[in-house]
Amino acid sequence: MSELNYDIKKVVEFLGGGIDETIVASLIGIFISSINDEFPAFAEAIATDDKPTIHKIGHKLKGSSANLGFETFRKLCEDLEQHAKNNLDFDYSTTFEKLGVEKQAIENWFALEKANYGL
Repeated sequence: MSELNYDIKKVVEFLGGGIDETIVASLIGIFISSINDEFPAFAEAIATDDKPTIHKIGHKLKGSSANLGFETFRKLCEDLEQHAKNNLDFDYSTTFEKLGVEKQAIENWFALEKANYGL
């Protein structure tokens, strides 16, 4: 699936339609909260080369981002997850930095968008 470019209506379509946009906006808010909860531990795991934790958090965030169609975020999580799972040499720091940029883009978009849904 191609990147949704941060559009709640497209997320609704991605989820199969028939879902109230306010519910989807709430789900995105929960997703962002989850990212923010996990990111400090993810950063620590990257800094200490803790591959089991990188795998675990990467897997969790990959799944939640895939469920909402945030493809770029999903792909970066998958890269981190799979390389850690297979204990491979990889530039974890650069990929995590890209993930942070994507995280910030999602947060910035949602900060503007959520008021349209009373959140």
